[in-house]
Amino acid sequence: MPGRLVDNHTELQIALSRNGFSPGSIDGQLGEQTHQALVAFQIAQGLAPSGQYDEKTAQLLKIEDPVFADVLLSAEDFLDITVSPASWRERGKFDYLGHNSLLEKIAEFCQTDPDYLRELNPEINWGELGPGDKVMVPHITAFRCSSPATSIQISLSERTLKLIDAKGRILFHCPVSIARRVDKRPSGELVVTVRVEDPNYTFNPAILANAAAREGITQKFIIQPGPNNPVGSVWIGLNLPSYGIHGTPEPELVGRTESSGCFRLANWNAETVLHAVAVGTSVEVNP
Repeated sequence: MPGRLVDNHTELQIALSRNGFSPGSIDGQLGEQTHQALVAFQIAQGLAPSGQYDEKTAQLLKIEDPVFADVLLSAEDFLDITVSPASWRERGKFDYLGHNSLLEKIAEFCQTDPDYLRELNPEINWGELGPGDKVMVPHITAFRCSSPATSIQISLSERTLKLIDAKGRILFHCPVSIARRVDKRPSGELVVTVRVEDPNYTFNPAILANAAAREGITQKFIIQPGPNNPVGSVWIGLNLPSYGIHGTPEPELVGRTESSGCFRLANWNAETVLHAVAVGTSVEVNP
């Protein structure tokens, strides 16, 4: 099937995502994260990093049909939907922290903002969907790097993360949230010390002091895995106690809000990073 040029902001975001240059959640908007992804793509392709969707960039970002796809819902799609816990203490009582709604689950599957999915499907009542119904979504599959990454580069000022190969080429790019407090932001050379898929999470009142005081929590406890676990679907530990690169249950906020200290990615992007790095991979944190 012949390729065709990207002709709107949604298709541009989809094309970038398919090539490993994530603009974050697909939302049809030409915002800063899409601009950063476009610049990174241009650098990787040896083009002038103008951030403009010029003719040369357009030729390299031809997209294969279909741009969108229909997802046929099955009974399994409804099995791991869980009620949203109202507190940290409640989170600790769950055996699995699944998605809180079908809309949220499908949005994460297709790397899309839930509000934009609503716009794409204005006729759908999301509370009444069942097996056999169809939902139109951006056609995006999980991106995996073609070769291992030899380093992770994080820019604090740009709030971006890049995977770099042995030849210094950009393999992957995505937005990242950084620590709210400047003194909690690590810098310089770090290293990956552990890789965990579907991690649990230890609530530590010494770290989350405000939440612990609010709920009267004085002891550590374990929160079980799931996409809505506080660290999402991935934990990549660093050689700095309690610091890591991880997923999040709130992908639309990545790069736009700040964390307690760790580097936070959308789950789908954290999974891409997990598959491309190894224990010992260097992490460069730049201003």
